[in-house]
Amino acid sequence: MNKLSMLVVLGGLLVSCESINYVPPVTSQMTTAKKGQHVDLAMLREGRTLFVHRCIECHTLPVLWRYSTEDWPGIVDSMSHRASLKPAEREAIVAYVLAVRSTEH
Repeated sequence: MNKLSMLVVLGGLLVSCESINYVPPVTSQMTTAKKGQHVDLAMLREGRTLFVHRCIECHTLPVLWRYSTEDWPGIVDSMSHRASLKPAEREAIVAYVLAVRSTEH
């Protein structure tokens, strides 16, 4: 296999992995994603950062659409001890996940 073919294969693998574990960036649209409620942009950014860096310490990142909006708070809460999350950090992760779900789907 030549170098170009190998690069194409590796590039395809990276793209497929990214689409599976896609973690959208925070946008200003997300701050008003929950009907009538405003969520702080800084909190959403912190939630995304925590989601990406803390959750992956124990497992691959979960697909955000795999679980319902009602399930996410309990899921994050059940994992928070293992990830050493403080209450405000749990809240930020849940806020981010729910904002993504409201704006993307």
